[in-house]
Amino acid sequence: MARRLALLTAVAALLAGCGEKPEPNAARVTAVTGTVDLKRPATTAPDAGTSAGHRAPATATTKRSAFAFTGHVEPASSLVTLRRPGGDPAAVDVGADGGFRARVRKLKQGANRFVLEGRSAGLTPWKVDISITRK
Repeated sequence: MARRLALLTAVAALLAGCGEKPEPNAARVTAVTGTVDLKRPATTAPDAGTSAGHRAPATATTKRSAFAFTGHVEPASSLVTLRRPGGDPAAVDVGADGGFRARVRKLKQGANRFVLEGRSAGLTPWKVDISITRK
């Protein structure tokens, strides 16, 4: 009886997979990706011995104490946060299409640094450094 039950379980498992075909070019998503609508300087020379070089932050300039910028994240269900280095992250609202609008306030004169990050369970996070200069 136990042998018959094991055989029926194996047949049921095989039948459960019938008819399912993997999509031929379906890429498995492994990381959150994103873009911001800010100027992105070219990569500079290697830094501290790294072969990839030093990544310059996305940049913007304003005369005001507040600044807003837009971007896009995939997957759209990702949690996007914006924070000053060492500060607490603030959630950024993300639309159903992955579009978002981030706003920073209380900009001091000169360069103001921020980190924008997108996270989704099981995926490698996406992160971009941002520098907003108040003149």
